[in-house]
Formats: sequence, C-alpha cells, structure tokens
Amino acid sequence: MKALRLRSQLLIAALLIILGLTGSLLLFIRHAVTVEIQKQVRDGTEESVHAFESVQRQRELQLSRTAAMLAELPTLKMLMSTEHALTIQDGSRTFWKLAGSDLFVLAKPDREVVALHMNKPGSSAATAERDLKRSMDLAEDPSWWYDDGRLYWVFLHPITSGAGDTIRPLGILAVGYQIDSGVAQQLAIAAENQIALTTGDSVIASTLSAQDEARLQRRIGSGLSPEEITSGEIVLETGRYAFSSVLLHGSSPFPVRCYVMMPLAPATAFLKHLNYSIYLMGGLAVLFGALLFGFVARTITRPLDNLVAGVKALAGGDFTYSITPRGSTELVELSTSFARTRGQLLTLQQQRIETERIAALARAASSISHDLRHYLATVVANAEFLYEADVLKLKKSEIYEEIKTAANQMTDLIDSLRELSYQRSAISPTLARIDQVIRRAIEAIHGRPEFRNSRVVLVTPEDLEGMFDSRKLERVFFNLILNACEATPGPDGTITVDARKEGNAFEIRVRDNGPGIPETIRDTLFDAFVSFGKTNGTGLGLAIVSKIVQDHSGTVSVEQTSESGTTVLVRLPLSGQSNPHPAISSRL
Repeated sequence: MKALRLRSQLLIAALLIILGLTGSLLLFIRHAVTVEIQKQVRDGTEESVHAFESVQRQRELQLSRTAAMLAELPTLKMLMSTEHALTIQDGSRTFWKLAGSDLFVLAKPDREVVALHMNKPGSSAATAERDLKRSMDLAEDPSWWYDDGRLYWVFLHPITSGAGDTIRPLGILAVGYQIDSGVAQQLAIAAENQIALTTGDSVIASTLSAQDEARLQRRIGSGLSPEEITSGEIVLETGRYAFSSVLLHGSSPFPVRCYVMMPLAPATAFLKHLNYSIYLMGGLAVLFGALLFGFVARTITRPLDNLVAGVKALAGGDFTYSITPRGSTELVELSTSFARTRGQLLTLQQQRIETERIAALARAASSISHDLRHYLATVVANAEFLYEADVLKLKKSEIYEEIKTAANQMTDLIDSLRELSYQRSAISPTLARIDQVIRRAIEAIHGRPEFRNSRVVLVTPEDLEGMFDSRKLERVFFNLILNACEATPGPDGTITVDARKEGNAFEIRVRDNGPGIPETIRDTLFDAFVSFGKTNGTGLGLAIVSKIVQDHSGTVSVEQTSESGTTVLVRLPLSGQSNPHPAISSRL
C-alpha cells in the first residue's frame, strides 16, 4: 500500500481530532439532556406521589369523619335496628347522598350486606360482602376494594346502640371514593405529565388517550410484572414516552402503582435541533480546521517536498538540483546537511569515475599490448622462417598463411576497439530474414577447423522478416555461438538457437549444455576485456554483442545459467531503428 504524504497525514489527523471532539461533545450533550429528562420524570413522579398522598389524607380525614358522623345518627341506627334488608336499602339512599361518597355500604353485624349504593352501577352485593369480610378479617381501615376494573378507597365504622355494658352492635357502615380519572387528572396537574394508575395487571385510571391506554394495558397484561418496569421508555400509539413508576399503596391483594409518563416528542425535536446545530458547527469546525491545517501543513511540508525532490534528483544522478534551505530550524539544518552531503558524493563519484577510467585504461592497455605482442611475435617469427625457408626447406605457403592469420587477428582486434570506442555506431537497416542471418553465422562457425564438427541446431519458423543491419547482427550471433561452442567442447556439446517472434520483437535464445557461467563474472559478462577459461580470448566478443544490440534498440541478457547449461536471450524490435540513447543491457 502506498504511504500517504506528510501533508495528508497531518490533515487526516486534524480531521479525526475534530470529528472525535465533535462526536464526544454531541454524546455528552445527549447524555446531559437524557439525564435531565429522567430527572424531570423522577421529580414528576415524586410530586405525583406527594399529591396523591395529600389527596388521600384529605379524603381519609373527610370520609373518616363522615363515616363516624353517619354512624351516630339516630335515624340510621333506627333504620339498622329494623334488620329488614329492603327497608334498609330504601332508607339508606338519603344517608348516601348525605355522605357524598362514591361507595356506600350498610351491613348487618354478621357482615351480610343489606344496602349498596355506587356512583357507577356494576358491582354486586356479593362482591361488596366479600371485600367487607376480607377487610374485617385483616383489620384494614381504611381498605382497598376492587371490582370489575374499579378501585375504591373505603373507610369502615361500626353502628352501635346503647352505651357501656348495654352497648349492642347494629351493623357496619362503609363509605369510599373511587380512584378514577379525576384522581389521575389531579396527579397529572401536579406532575405536569401524563398519569396512569394500575392495580395488578389492569389500568384503572389514566390521563392518556384511549389508544395509548389500551396499548399500556396490553403491555402490562403481557406477563411483565409491574415491579420489573419501574423506569425506562415505552412506545405507545401516539409516540414515545419516558416513564417512571412508584408504588402508591402496597397492600395485598390490590397494590396501586402510579406511572408518570413524559412525552419524548418535544425532547426528540429539541435533540434533532441540537444535533443539527452541533453537526453544522462541527462541519464548520472541520472546514476551518482543514483550511488552517492545510496552511500549516503546507508551511511544514513545502520545504520537505523540495528536499524530497532533491533526493530523487540525486538518486537519478542529477547533482545540480537546486535546494533552498527554508522552513523551521530543523528543516534548514537538514537541507544544508543534504546539500553538503550531495557535494561530497559528487566529489567522491568524480574520484571514483576517474579511478575506474584509469583502471580500465590500464586493463585495456595491458590486454591490447599482450594480444598485439603475441600477434607481432607470430609475424616476426614466421617472417624469419620465410627468410630462411629455402635453407630450411619450409613451405612458404604455410608460413604465409600463419602471417596472414596473425595480421587478420590484429585487424579484428583493432576493429573491435574501434567499434567499442564509438558511443553510438550507425547501422543500416534493410529488409531481411533473421533466420538467414543466423544460418550465415553458423556456417562461419563451421568454417573454423576446430568447430567444424560442433553440433549447432537452429529452431525457427518461416516468417521472421524485419528491418535490421544484417552484417552487424551476423557478428552478434557469430560471437554468441562461438562462445557457446567454446563452452561445450567435445562430441557431447550441443548448441540450440531458438528464434521466434513475440509481439513487436524478435526473441533469439542461444542455449548450450556447458558448465555454466562462473559466478565471478556473471555481473560483468558484457563488459569489455572480461574473459574466462580461454587461452587466446580478448574479452571483447560479448561487449561488441551488447553494443550492436543496443544500437538496434534491443537488449541482451543471460536468461539462465547453471551447471547444466546457459541460455542467452537477445530481444530485437522488428523495426530495427537505431537507438540514440542505448539502454543498459540486463545483467544477472
């Protein structure tokens, strides 16, 4: 993966920091708003509980006094003394209206209900008698009575006659008020939120709409215990609510629980507006931060870019690229040190080039002088033999051929040096077939007596026509095949020349089954005066091959070498145009 530039890294880091801070601020504000909403719900719950308790105490005092007053009325005592149920039922209506309660019950001393009055009919005397017996058995006063979805807060008082030892029980009086929507409305006014009162798994009163109350009823009646949903959020028909619940009365079997529910629509709208504001401010902060950090990063990285460009220029061999020390103190020191180091490298490179040039000249002079001395010695010796041929009875023709061979070798050496001395040699491309050029090179190899029996195989198709300098390429393949023959002496030596067309280029591979190229000369194989294992080699053959191939805009390289043989690959373009800037030949 490509590494990011320093400017991009600084910009990304700045954006991440700004986004992190903005996100953290948003989460903090959302948390603060959520906590405030929950606090409001708790405060509303506590206020509702206090309001309920206040109403409860007032009603309790009122009904307790009412029950006590009614129980002492002589007319009520006379009515109860009749012990006739129908008479008591008819006569009790006046006392119920006088009490002003939602529930009015008269019962005999044995707890048999003889009169029952309710604001909302529906409950039976049997149900009232059951609740009365339970309250009397548990000594509850006041007590909770529940029947058919209605819950009553009931106060009991005995009706007696006489005094002291002559006291006689006449019956029991029960008055109560219903916990209904009116009570819920009073609690809602105190809490400033929606109120729902439940007992068991039933909603007995609420300020909610009919749809929301039905949804809450299904939620409570779905099997979830009321004690398990003391606070949280709930989704009703008209929206989401945050709720908190408290147990108003825990007496069994009718515990009363109050739910205070705050609509979350206003809070949600506020949060959306708040989120929009934060996103807007965050976007502006990111934009401003990007511009600011872009300016700061450019100030920091511009000198670094100049320094990086200088390093790249130095890597490409350009020692004159201008570097202006600027920026911070560290960058100025770094640029100055780099410029000083570059100057030192330039000096060292010039010294190295001069040293290598002198060494190359020394090697060339040594090799050329050795070869020329050898050829001249051959000429001088054979000239002396030629001078005394008649005396020594020698064949002049043989002596003349040896002198001619030595002269030709000196001419070849001089021509090779001239070929290598030019930076670029002119070539004369003509339309020709590469296979015919290779065949002429093979025939020239077989023309030498020492390689007359060498096995050279040419593998090539028919359509290998292109534009190139046939004479010079013949010398290339002659030198390559000659080296291969010299590397594989003996009857088992086999040289294979495989020529084919690949795309817009010729690929010619010269393979041998010799011992391979020694590791010591693999990297310098195509340099001048590099030779190994030859008694009369000049080290110029492969250097000339590389030079001619480069003049044709091609490449030559050792594709493979090992103890089982070597393969040299020559790539030549079909056009055969001269390369004004020869490419460096591939090395191992």
